[in-house]
Order: sequence, then C-alpha cells, then structure tokens
Amino acid sequence: MEGIHQLIRELSWNQPENIQQNAVEKLSNLKGKDVILLAIQSNELCSKSCWDNAAIVLGNIGYPNNRAALPYLMELFQDLTWPGVRPIITTLKDINKKILIPFIENASVRAINKHDDCWANGIIYLINELDFTEADFNDLR
Repeated sequence: MEGIHQLIRELSWNQPENIQQNAVEKLSNLKGKDVILLAIQSNELCSKSCWDNAAIVLGNIGYPNNRAALPYLMELFQDLTWPGVRPIITTLKDINKKILIPFIENASVRAINKHDDCWANGIIYLINELDFTEADFNDLR
C-alpha cells in the first residue's frame, strides 16, 4: 500500500475533506500488524486530529482484520471526550463478547493499578454500551 504513514497523516481533520476521504478509503484495506498504527493514541503519526477517521477505518477493516488493534483501542476510553470513542464503540459491538472480555479486563486492571478513575469509568461506560453483564464476565471462568 502506498505510503501508509502519509495516508494516516491525511486522516487529520486539518486536511481537506476529499483528502481525508481518500485516506479512509485506501487505509480501509490495511491488514496485519499495520492496523496497530491506527490505534495507538498520542503518537506523532496518528495524533488526536486523526483519531475519529482512524476509528472509522478500523470499523471498515472489521474483525478479525482489526484484532491486533484491540488492546490499543481500550486506551481510548481513558477519556470519553476523545475523538473516535463513538465509532469505536460501534465497531466493538460487532465483535463477540468472549473475544472482547480479556481486552476489557486487562484495561480495567491497568486503570485500577494506575489509579486512573477516568479510565476506569470509561471502561465501565464501554461495558454498559456493549450491554455486557456480570454474567458475561463470569461465563469465561
């Protein structure tokens, strides 16, 4: 694929709409570990201005092709006002609960260990949005 890094930069809301749409279209064909580049927040490549479009791309890629990004997507819930939260929730709703639960549990433990109440509340919000119940988590034991 032509210049993945350049295409990711073109996802920025600072770019003209046609440039953003072209980047979304081309990046929607990403495969393998490259999808992680769309999911890592606060990096120079995929900065906050790119997160909304990156989330759309990850939804377009779909599961299982976006699986490598799942652990990184949990970090997005550190702040529910961040761009990309809504489209990521929509994307996660299409993934089987049994696949998501280990990622959610891991993020929950990390949030608690870091004493990050915002993140913990973001994970709770995600759990509620996904309509998970306590039984869903107990079923895996």
